[in-house]
Amino acid sequence: MLPTLFLTAIGVALGSVAPVVSLGTTCTTALTAGNAAAGDPFWMENIKHQGIAAFNPDPTTYQVFRNVKDFGAKGDGVTDDTAAINSAITSGNRCEGGVAVCNSTTITPALVYFPQGTYLVSDSIVTLYYTQLIGDATNPPTLLAASSFTATALIDADPYIPGGNGAEYYVNQNNFFRSVTDDSAAINAAISSGGRCRGGTRGSST
Repeated sequence: MLPTLFLTAIGVALGSVAPVVSLGTTCTTALTAGNAAAGDPFWMENIKHQGIAAFNPDPTTYQVFRNVKDFGAKGDGVTDDTAAINSAITSGNRCEGGVAVCNSTTITPALVYFPQGTYLVSDSIVTLYYTQLIGDATNPPTLLAASSFTATALIDADPYIPGGNGAEYYVNQNNFFRSVTDDSAAINAAISSGGRCRGGTRGSST
C-alpha cells in the first residue's frame, strides 16, 4: 500500500511542475510540442553556457564552451577557417601535448561548437586532449578540405611530435567529434586516400 501511495505522490508532484517555456535567449514564443523547423537554431547554441571546469586553476574564467564563430570562423566555404578553429580549441592554456609538456589532463576540457555552415580548412584541425567537436545537429556543418590540403589528417587528435622519432602527443585516449561532416572531395585522391581523421574516436554524425 505504501509504495503505491508513494508513487502516486511522485506522479502528482511531477504533474504540477511548470513546463519549460523557452530555450536560450532567441526564443520569442512558448515551447510547444512537435519538431523544430528547418531554420530554427540548435538548442546547444543558445542555452546559457554556465558549466565550469571545477578543478581548473581558474575555474571562474576558464571557458569550456567555445563557438568557433566567436573566434573568427566564417563557415562560408570560402574563407580559410583553419586558424580560427584551432584558436577556439587551444584557447585557455590547454594540454598541448609533447613528452615534456602534457601527456594527458582532465582539468582543461573544451566543447567546441560548430554552427551550421561549411568550414574551409587548409591544415589539420588539432583536437587537443579532452576536446569535443560538436556541430548543429539539425543542420550539420561541413569541414571542407582545401584543394591545397596536404596534412596528415583533416582532424588530428594525436599529432606527431616534431623531431620525436614517431612519438605522438598523448597517452592513449579518446577525443570525440560528432555531428560534423568532413568533405575531402576537393583533395587530390592520392593525398586523401590516407584517411580524413586520425588518433580519435568518431561519434555519430546524426
